Amino acid sequence: MAEQDPRTQVLEKVEKAGVVMLTTAEQDGTLVSRPMGVQQVEQETGVIWFLTRAAADAAQDADGRPVNVTVAEKGFWASVAGTGTVIRDEARKKEYWSPASEAFFGEGASPEDPQIVLVRVQAESAEYWASGAASTLVEIVKAKVTGGTARPGEHETVQF
Repeated sequence: MAEQDPRTQVLEKVEKAGVVMLTTAEQDGTLVSRPMGVQQVEQETGVIWFLTRAAADAAQDADGRPVNVTVAEKGFWASVAGTGTVIRDEARKKEYWSPASEAFFGEGASPEDPQIVLVRVQAESAEYWASGAASTLVEIVKAKVTGGTARPGEHETVQF
């Protein structure tokens, strides 16, 4: 990740994943994670957009509160901390609407439905781990031979 701004690469991985885990805290503090489809990631601002129902826990627990977006794929893991906000923006909902959205929300659903809202996550920081299988294997063998500790890949925390 050295060649590219790590914030950009983390956000690109979130967008490419398509589905990520959104973690929120319930009123009693219990953490809950659920899969959410990424609608858009704004690279310049660090904003991640989702569609959900207004009555859904994702919207209720995220509005004005700390949230976490997690992405995991082979050789890359990221945890993006930020603040969630429920947004009612019909034009943006129309922009994001797709056959998959209609299938998710049910036949006859439309972006004009006031019960369908956007969750906007403003990224504030991200921690990521990146490693390739070959470098991981080399590090494990090296640690075993030298008696040291394996340090496969890259690990960094970035601020937005």
